[in-house]
Amino acid sequence: MTNMTNSIGTYGEKTLHRELKWYIEPRGNLHEAPVGKYIADIKAENGITEIQTRSFEKLRPKLTAFLPEHAVTLVYPIAHEKTIIWVDADTGEVVRTRRSPKRGSFYSAFRELYRIKPLLTDANLRLRLILADISERRSSGGGRKGYHKIDTELRALYDELIIDGADDYAKLIPAPLFRLPFTAADYASAARISKKDGQTALNVLRHVGAVTQIGKSGRAYLYHTSGSVL
Repeated sequence: MTNMTNSIGTYGEKTLHRELKWYIEPRGNLHEAPVGKYIADIKAENGITEIQTRSFEKLRPKLTAFLPEHAVTLVYPIAHEKTIIWVDADTGEVVRTRRSPKRGSFYSAFRELYRIKPLLTDANLRLRLILADISERRSSGGGRKGYHKIDTELRALYDELIIDGADDYAKLIPAPLFRLPFTAADYASAARISKKDGQTALNVLRHVGAVTQIGKSGRAYLYHTSGSVL
């Protein structure tokens, strides 16, 4: 596990986004580069890099503009382990700290990948999924969820997954399911995600050609790993 405390800022998501750019590309002159009517996070010799820490929906117009002419790497950080630090809204003093029981995985990316599904088969698009342990500072009261997220600190890099072409989506199929018919419930169980998220994952995997729908078992659809990714 690579320690990233000194390379990642701790001043909230906007700063986190900026610090991720420095982690990925230390040459600051390649940051915030104009490309057409948009500004690319990074534009280097190997193409454009876009870092998205929130919904991919807002990124669709930008990607649609970039992809016909440029190789684009889409970076998506996922919280593998999250420590929640509650602070007093007035003093900033830490009130309590707890570790979230939820753990993110590469399968957590499917909710966002679904939002840009039509673009996933573009030969110019490359995905870089980053699993990281993070600390999130919150203060009570207000906000849609009853709290304000003050800050997010990326403490350590846990793992990365690169998807560079349709065949690489096989990396998002749990190994026990290879060469066997399986349902969305089987996928969800093997990936340790909800059945709803399993259905979303298979929707995406079927679109990119990683799985094929082969029939039904009772009321459930059956899927099989596509021959091109075996």
